[in-house]
Amino acid sequence: MTDRDLALKYAPHLYFDINEPIPINKIGFHIIHNSMKSPSSDRDIWIDPDQTAYVIEYQLFYDFDIQHMYDLEHFWVYVDHNGSVVDGEASEHGNFKNCYRYTMTLEDETHIPLFVQPGKHAMLPEGNMFKLFSNYRTVCNKLAGIDGLLVAGMFRDSIYKNSHIDYQVCNYIREHFTFEPSLEFQLIRYSEEIIVPWEELYRYIPLRINKLLQNLDIKA
Repeated sequence: MTDRDLALKYAPHLYFDINEPIPINKIGFHIIHNSMKSPSSDRDIWIDPDQTAYVIEYQLFYDFDIQHMYDLEHFWVYVDHNGSVVDGEASEHGNFKNCYRYTMTLEDETHIPLFVQPGKHAMLPEGNMFKLFSNYRTVCNKLAGIDGLLVAGMFRDSIYKNSHIDYQVCNYIREHFTFEPSLEFQLIRYSEEIIVPWEELYRYIPLRINKLLQNLDIKA
């Protein structure tokens, strides 16, 4: 089984708010066999070789978050030597939450279901958990766009921004994506074609963002 076959086999099932206005663009993946620093996030991945054969890191890329342009979220699934899922973790506003132990649920034997925060794309094991965020509604309307263009450290040499671009991006998000979250969720079946190796996604992201800025006539 190739790395891509593994990535497809264990890719998460994503449940989005029925009013979610921002579709997922691409999903990257990287197979981790030994403890190491994540190739795409600021965290160390620790593997107990007695319990885990490998970890698949997924990088979920969106053109926009409801508060900023560019959004990269993360999911890690832990697989044992028999090919069974033993754990799963997901990014949540700079933190990492376990998204498997709470419900111990798998769909189609190998896919952990993840509920995606409306507009913000953090992931938790149940949709009602987003009520724990007191601003889960206001970020989608009153606070939409306030962060402008987000540029991660790894892209600072390839994506340019300034305060004027931030202002234009903010206005674009507010005009096109402001919405009212329902906290009613549905499974979105994304195409397997959007799942690519992390190295390919890493090259794609700055090209995509810069092209979007140009197409939307957002400029310094």
